[in-house]
Amino acid sequence: MTLLSNIKKEITARGPLTFATFMEMALYHPEYGYYNSEREKIGPRGDFYTSSDVHPLFGTMLARQCAQMWELLDYPSNWSLVEYGAGKGLLARDVLAALRDNHPAAWAGARYHIIEISPAMIRRQGEVLQERGLPAEKIHWAGRLSDIGGAGGITGVILANEVVDAFPVHLVKQTPAGLKEIYVNWHGNGPVEEEGNPSTPLLARYFKDLNVSLAPGQRAEVNLAARQWLRELAAGLSRGFVLIIDYGGESPELYHPSRVDGTLRCFRRHQLGGNPLIHVGEQDITASVNFSALMHWAREAGLQVAGYATQMDFLLNLGIMEAIPRPATAFAYDERTMRATMAVKKLILPEGMGSVFKVLALYKGLPQTSLIGFKKLREDEKEQERAGSDHKQADYPYRR
Repeated sequence: MTLLSNIKKEITARGPLTFATFMEMALYHPEYGYYNSEREKIGPRGDFYTSSDVHPLFGTMLARQCAQMWELLDYPSNWSLVEYGAGKGLLARDVLAALRDNHPAAWAGARYHIIEISPAMIRRQGEVLQERGLPAEKIHWAGRLSDIGGAGGITGVILANEVVDAFPVHLVKQTPAGLKEIYVNWHGNGPVEEEGNPSTPLLARYFKDLNVSLAPGQRAEVNLAARQWLRELAAGLSRGFVLIIDYGGESPELYHPSRVDGTLRCFRRHQLGGNPLIHVGEQDITASVNFSALMHWAREAGLQVAGYATQMDFLLNLGIMEAIPRPATAFAYDERTMRATMAVKKLILPEGMGSVFKVLALYKGLPQTSLIGFKKLREDEKEQERAGSDHKQADYPYRR
């Protein structure tokens, strides 16, 4: 049996599928789904890159932010770092290594939990972390957040780097007859699209709550799965932070009338495609993240917004430019410096990942707080830091 035959069987039994159901099968089917296959998906031999593929400095900066979050939690002796969809394990490797090397006090009580359902990815992550010499007793895998600490039991930080864009989305279209949903049916030898009435009133409510009106004929995506996910995070977090990094924007940008066809796209062998009904199970399917919706749903779930910024501003605030290794001799060519500089440019320049990717920080169980990744410190604040404790200077030598 193949993935397509499973999809055909499901359509025969249930009728046309919402695009969200089709996308969930295409990406996450236990046997044939894209993310559960053994094929290489991330990196030069895969279909796409993530920021953690670009350079370890990305993880080093996240570790710096997580260390400050640990301080704001009042230096707990035991705390959790939870990562959703850790890919090849590169971000986990780099964050843990940076905590160990640069933030030993935070490292001492840290436990790293990876939420992962793909056996193939779990094996790969374990190999990468072992190669870096990271202690096995600090790293754990779980199928869902509730497996870690129970309801409301987590104190620490939840990381989600390029996770929400891969949640199954509903597709809708504004027509003269009103809002219609795009379904996937079967015709002849393959899947086809067809319009129908919305499968849930939550779709119309989504646009009403966000004050969005689609133009006639405009298609758009609605990521209702993110709403439920944020509720799960809020229920599972006792005290701490959520850090979401993904490509996307806010409602006015994503639903601008010029985006007639929405933001849904596919990646296969580093080629951008627009047809999710071909190469089913062999290509990534993704949609830009609506951060307006994430902030709205987060507040509904009991989480507060600590900051929202472009990846460029976030990494610059954390001091990524100063963290680039310098050559031993001034003005001399150094290959390590050159590679790091080129990688950082890719991470922060607006025409690269710097403006397309956004960073959202949420928190729970704490008073209103200020995070270094979202605040460029004034010169007088820098002077206060220089006069502060040696411990804090060692933890954050590159603040901006």
